[in-house]
Amino acid sequence: MRHTRDDRVELALARPVRGLAEAQHLPGGTAWEPKWDGMRVLALADGPATALRSRHGEDVTRAFPEVVAAIAGSVPAGTVLDGELAVRRSGRLDLAALQDRLAARGPAAPAEYLAFDLLRREHVDVRELPFLERRMALEELAGPWTAPLVLSPVTGDVEVAARWFRDLAGTGVDGLVAKGLDQPYRGGARDWCKVKHRSVVDLVATAVTGPVEQPEALLLALPVGDELVPVGRSRPVGAVAGLALGRVLAPASPPDIPPGPASTVATAIAPLVVEVSADVRWSRGALVGPAQFLRARPELHPTEVDPEPGAAARG
Repeated sequence: MRHTRDDRVELALARPVRGLAEAQHLPGGTAWEPKWDGMRVLALADGPATALRSRHGEDVTRAFPEVVAAIAGSVPAGTVLDGELAVRRSGRLDLAALQDRLAARGPAAPAEYLAFDLLRREHVDVRELPFLERRMALEELAGPWTAPLVLSPVTGDVEVAARWFRDLAGTGVDGLVAKGLDQPYRGGARDWCKVKHRSVVDLVATAVTGPVEQPEALLLALPVGDELVPVGRSRPVGAVAGLALGRVLAPASPPDIPPGPASTVATAIAPLVVEVSADVRWSRGALVGPAQFLRARPELHPTEVDPEPGAAARG
């Protein structure tokens, strides 16, 4: 099967679980990988026509020329990789620096591509193969790679996975992904599992207090069916974080918001996924206390937010 720059490939997804124990018995046994703090990207290797595609199909090729050049020179044409684009600063992954690369703001921080799955190899579709076989083929491909191409590590040892979960938390790794060794790559299916660090969840910001260019606080919601249902608000964002957040906010169209908990006049915004630290116990459908804003996640769509984040966050 040949691919072109215009191919749309649906990505495999992960469902949240409370802890490592819930993902220990996936089909064929469980393989554990770090959950990188970057941007999920498909790499379509095709020599000078090599392309990078975000999880929603956007072409991000021009923003990362060093990664594209490395893939074009080291990965056979007709190969499709699934992985994460990331920027590393001071020993940890820096999503804000990655987002600056996408927006062409400021000096370009070097990026890397962490490959964790193989979908096609030299025009041959391998998605129906079990993960163990895809991983072995990926490791064979990655043998001669050098930076900025990186083979994402994997382990079948749950004790090693537990150490990763504990020790990598301060390096920009926000949890683990678990895959069944016998599982094929099923685009759109949540066959994989993800374990995120406690109390860190994704919610949807639907409005702000203060100016949109430098918001003071966020009104938060969860997707329930086709609606965004208000669940609470954030603590004050802070001046510096507010300025950075304002760069990725956009006014709502039409400019209205669903009713919800708010003590001040709010301005509606286009729904934006944000990562927060929160007490995810519920009181009559709302958060218990305000959430602490951590970062924007513009690479995610609101429909990708777990409508029941509490279960995953408590693991």
